[in-house]
Amino acid sequence: MTGCQRYAPMIGSRPGELGADDARGLAEHLAGCAACRARQADEEAIAGMLAGALLAEANRRDFSTFSDEVLARLPGGAGLAPAGALARLLSWARRHRALAATAALAPTLAALALVVYLAGAREPQVAVVEVSSEDGATTVLDTSDGPVVLFGDSDPQGS
Repeated sequence: MTGCQRYAPMIGSRPGELGADDARGLAEHLAGCAACRARQADEEAIAGMLAGALLAEANRRDFSTFSDEVLARLPGGAGLAPAGALARLLSWARRHRALAATAALAPTLAALALVVYLAGAREPQVAVVEVSSEDGATTVLDTSDGPVVLFGDSDPQGS
């Protein structure tokens, strides 16, 4: 087997596809073989043109309905797609994205305004609690609103 027969199939390999020995052997063969270097240049040019053509075709197509088309092709796909009023609502939201985003943002802004209003309406209260107890019978809680007396059970064991 000649070097060209052995290494020609490896010329289009991607980084990491070849083992260390094969990669080294291919590099050495390419250094000494003008025909294989020309083949490598041709393959690189074709790969570049193909990538450019595929990208141009992808940019030309409209993929906005792609997921709906895939779901329609699946067996039982009608059950996966939204039905009735929900389908119409989603279709409307796709056509009117800015209005749908504004409508979704309005309740969030209203909730934020309510939080800001309530936070500014009164000062937050800090409760300082001091607990004291004698023989488990009575507990006194000193809070910012004044003392609170809790009368406990006279029998701490509960019998």
